[in-house]
Amino acid sequence: MLIEENYWRIFAPNNMLASLRDLMDEVCRQICEYRESVPFVPELCLPTAAKEVSLTPLIMQAAYNLHRNDKAVFWPVSEMTATRYEKGSKGRIDIGLFSKRHATFIECKAVRSSATNNNRIEKALDKATEQLMDIELETLLFNSPEETINNILANNKFIPMVAINVTCDKNRVEDRDRLFMKKVESIRDSFRNSMIVQVRYKPHFIRYNGDIDVKVWDRKLMSIGNVFILKKVFKS
Repeated sequence: MLIEENYWRIFAPNNMLASLRDLMDEVCRQICEYRESVPFVPELCLPTAAKEVSLTPLIMQAAYNLHRNDKAVFWPVSEMTATRYEKGSKGRIDIGLFSKRHATFIECKAVRSSATNNNRIEKALDKATEQLMDIELETLLFNSPEETINNILANNKFIPMVAINVTCDKNRVEDRDRLFMKKVESIRDSFRNSMIVQVRYKPHFIRYNGDIDVKVWDRKLMSIGNVFILKKVFKS
């Protein structure tokens, strides 16, 4: 089966996380647009280099675009400082989407994964969940009106998110359509209670261990698409 480039799709069983559908749609649109617009340095393309630091600006830009086009009722913020329960130290939450009565907190992780292995994905999702659960929510709202604090404490979402850069060896890139769909199906089977977002773009080389001094055309690993997992967790 041939899958067109610059294609994305969102799977959300029972319409879960419906409030984030427009945001993820815009994230995918930006990934494809950036990949087409910046073909000369594809391994730096956000976020297809599978670097965690690239996710926050990508999501923030998508959120700003929605807000500017009157498609969102929230205000996005990033890198919010809060206190961690376990050690009482400062921690950060990657993304916050605020309205007067609701808040959504997103912790992002990025991994690379071949078409046959989900172990790293599960560990990354567990780590993002752990970090969200360890945040003392009240410390994020210290300067808010009491009504806003009460509303947000009662109406909030905690969303661990993992961005998976699906990779394959350059010798298998001709088979990338099957490999990518195999990965998506595997993720959907393993994470049934999550929103799954898939996005395809033109393959490009990415760095791998030992590739520091290797010319781009001599590299072996290629990125063939991204899959995002978003899951709602409940904070006691």
